[in-house]
Amino acid sequence: MDMDALWGIAAKIPEKGPQAANPVTYLTIINAVRQNLLLNPPKDETADEIAVRRERGILEARRMWEGIVTRWRNAELKIDEELVCAMARLLLIGSRPRDWDDVLSLVEQTMDIPRLVPQLGTAEHKKAGLAGIRAPSTPAHLRDDQELLAPGESPSRGDEFLALTPHAVARAVSSPLTYARPGNNTLSVIQEACQKLVSNKAAQEYWDLLTDPTTYDIAPDLNNLHTRLRNLRQNRASAAVVAVLRDDMLAKDVIPKPGTFRIAMSTCIRDKNNHNSLRNAGEILQIMLKTLADVDSKAAGLYAELAVTHPLAKGEDLVDALTLLNPILRNLRLQLGVGGARPGNRVGATYLRGEERQDAIGALRKIYAVYDRLLESNMLEESKQKPFKEARARLSSFIQRLMFKELGGKPRPRVSKANEEDVEASVDDVDPHAYLKYEEEALDQRDEKDSSRKQRAKPAARGYWLDARVQLQQPANMGNDGGSIPKRSELVKEAAKALTSAQLKEAQNEQQEYGWTTDPLTRKPLAAPVVSDAAGVLYNKDSIIEYLLKEDGPEKTEMGKVAGVKGTVEGGFVELGNFGERVKGLKDVVEVKFEVGEGERELGGRGEKWVCPITGKELGLGAKAVYIVPCGHAFVGSVVREVAGSACLTCNEAYAENDVIPILPTLPTDIARLNLRLKTLREKGLTHALKKAPGSKKRKKGADGEEKKKASDEEKAKKAQSVDNGIKNASTASLTQKVMKEQEERNKRRKMAENANVKSLFNTSDHKPDMKKSADYMTRGFSIGKK
Repeated sequence: MDMDALWGIAAKIPEKGPQAANPVTYLTIINAVRQNLLLNPPKDETADEIAVRRERGILEARRMWEGIVTRWRNAELKIDEELVCAMARLLLIGSRPRDWDDVLSLVEQTMDIPRLVPQLGTAEHKKAGLAGIRAPSTPAHLRDDQELLAPGESPSRGDEFLALTPHAVARAVSSPLTYARPGNNTLSVIQEACQKLVSNKAAQEYWDLLTDPTTYDIAPDLNNLHTRLRNLRQNRASAAVVAVLRDDMLAKDVIPKPGTFRIAMSTCIRDKNNHNSLRNAGEILQIMLKTLADVDSKAAGLYAELAVTHPLAKGEDLVDALTLLNPILRNLRLQLGVGGARPGNRVGATYLRGEERQDAIGALRKIYAVYDRLLESNMLEESKQKPFKEARARLSSFIQRLMFKELGGKPRPRVSKANEEDVEASVDDVDPHAYLKYEEEALDQRDEKDSSRKQRAKPAARGYWLDARVQLQQPANMGNDGGSIPKRSELVKEAAKALTSAQLKEAQNEQQEYGWTTDPLTRKPLAAPVVSDAAGVLYNKDSIIEYLLKEDGPEKTEMGKVAGVKGTVEGGFVELGNFGERVKGLKDVVEVKFEVGEGERELGGRGEKWVCPITGKELGLGAKAVYIVPCGHAFVGSVVREVAGSACLTCNEAYAENDVIPILPTLPTDIARLNLRLKTLREKGLTHALKKAPGSKKRKKGADGEEKKKASDEEKAKKAQSVDNGIKNASTASLTQKVMKEQEERNKRRKMAENANVKSLFNTSDHKPDMKKSADYMTRGFSIGKK
């Protein structure tokens, strides 16, 4: 592109009159400058030279923009969205952070959309405490823009994009300015600028402002959604990505492209330290299966890579991942064998070639790696490994046949003796799974002598293309079905080693962090209201209600097996057991009232930050927190121990010492105390929340005496029955029964006669007032008699 000729023509355009430049003229010049900086780089140009060349082009555009704003203020020119976004995209290709920040000032100046981020280099920006801008490709002399905002310099860089206040407009022109109306192009430009400035919060606020039906009511298109997904990827927000796909795409009939799922899946890979990232990636995979005719091999490969590298994945997680990958595996095999669907609903199939075919083969290898991690890491019981081993063998066989076809049915060249030294050097680098990459030799020779009969000769002996020394390092295939001859080192397992204290502590910390952030019933992040059972485990209240409303069945039984408490003493803690044995209703849980602190948690899971209301210390991993029954207020354990008292420090409600429940206890003494507490409460007919247990009856006063009396009567009846059974004559038995009853009556009277309390009722020696000697006892009542 001849920029000299362009600037020569632009210099001949008159400043005023009918032949003066209009918005289309300025748009053409700005786009030409941008394309010249991007598409026509000189050969052998270094990164610093590229940055300097782009700096010169942007400075020329900045000077031109000053003239555009002057004509706009004088009502000689109308600015539209296309011209504003062209200038903004030219600023975005610059190397200075100042250029990226001026995009937001440009939008404020021309569209009257206020800045939601303080201007870079100002005192407000420092007070806001925003994160520093990472610009690794920016030369050192272009990174620091603080000196450009020194008060002594005028004009400074960025003044050409300052907003025009209403007072300045009123003094300059007689009529108000006509601002450009933002659209989808503006929404994308703002999101890209926020991504470069690492301002995810501002990106969300701009998005809400521009898409709000009460303000600008912009309906996001696919390009807008892609820029939004890139911002979320930068912030490692995998759950928010799933929400965008579900609520902003599928709910509004926006058809995603394969690139959409690649951005979403790469977000989950950046967020792999989050417990829920693998589950979020699974939801993205299911959305892809519903929307695309053929799965995207790169997105499927990214999901398999996440399953292999996820540091918190368990055996059941890998089983779920392989279950989701099963239909994807069939689709990839169909694309590689027959072909994929043609675009535009056309009839026929499109055979995969070139890079697309290599991506599909790479996805199959990554899926094979998921099988390897599940089976080789002892994450699954031996009895359940058979179907996965068979599936891995079938996948291995398919990859071998595929690679044989990729090579055109020809064997690889053998290593010559001249390259013997290279072979010796490569022995140590041999891949033990090389049979997945190269098909073994299978030469099919025709007999030249019997060519008329078209008889095929026996296939040549199978072997690898390396010499004997390299061949010993690789497993020998059996039957081309994915199996191999096992070695002794593979069959003889090493003795189980006890975990070190560091490994035990790390595992305990992971379990504690998971318990503090995730509901064990639904594996969702904990969110208020949060409840706890007698074992100190935290749940979401809505998941407890959902569990209780479920009908009895296998699903409810499996859910009831979570959060089990295993004892470290002989016999275990039988009373606590698992979740289904502890929780029978809402009376078996207590709502835990956490004090919400300022800010958000840095780790994944729940977003709220829970703190102790007394000390302000965060409640979580390593805090040894407790809560009080029945009020449910949570504190640091040391506060309850040090502050002696029997009333809650927050609500002043009374509680017993045994009703202080540790959250997620780990010490055997704490678990034993909780087990004994629950056993005692059940004997009293109470639940964990100190409420009456369903089906229990209140004991009346003297109930023990009635039970004892009833038991003695039953014993006597049994004795009488035994006597009756011992006497065979009926008349003798009836006579004996009468005699026994009379004897019992006499015994009762004898006992009553010997009772001092009964005798006192009939005692005549008490000194009572003489009624007969009291003349006025009928009128004034009793008089105290004289002895």
